[in-house]
Amino acid sequence: MDVVSAKVLGTGAFVFGLIFITTSAVRLSRADLDIVLVLLNSALGILLLYAGVRLWRFALRGAKHDR
Repeated sequence: MDVVSAKVLGTGAFVFGLIFITTSAVRLSRADLDIVLVLLNSALGILLLYAGVRLWRFALRGAKHDR
């Protein structure tokens, strides 16, 4: 994977991870709480954040390696 693709995919994963975690936090404040949905949203958000960070680290390491 090249550096640009890793940055684009990493940014997308990071943004969607933040969206999933934010929606989980909003769901916690609602009256009709569905704990399974909150846990699944949180888990998916954390996985997406992790993937985004890993892709960005790969891209930055690849950019340094190409010099």
